[in-house]
Amino acid sequence: MNKIVFIALSTLALLTAGCGDGNARTKGNDDPAFMFWCFREEIVTSKYHVPDMATPAAATYLQNIVRSVIGYESSSTDLENRILTISYHSSSVRKMNFEETIALSGFSVNGRPANPEGEKRIPAGVK
Repeated sequence: MNKIVFIALSTLALLTAGCGDGNARTKGNDDPAFMFWCFREEIVTSKYHVPDMATPAAATYLQNIVRSVIGYESSSTDLENRILTISYHSSSVRKMNFEETIALSGFSVNGRPANPEGEKRIPAGVK
């Protein structure tokens, strides 16, 4: 009897779980990603704090590095606050993939230390 109650409650929980009404699923989103009957935004924007991005050369270098990640959409920089803002396709790539790419390129990001081998490959005058 306990198994039947458990299965019934589990089924009810799954059926009532959702992401909002039909308008919320596609509101402001031409190409929503679908995940377990739940729509989410396809283009997502994340901010990365890069303490060593102090010059326009460093910003350009990092933007060129992150462009190589599959799923990249666009990026912008705020040199005053040392923030790199990246927009990407959430069905192709995750925030941590860009964080790892930045760290492997030789820059510390979001408290994650820079890869020493990546630091050696940074051209002179960039960092």
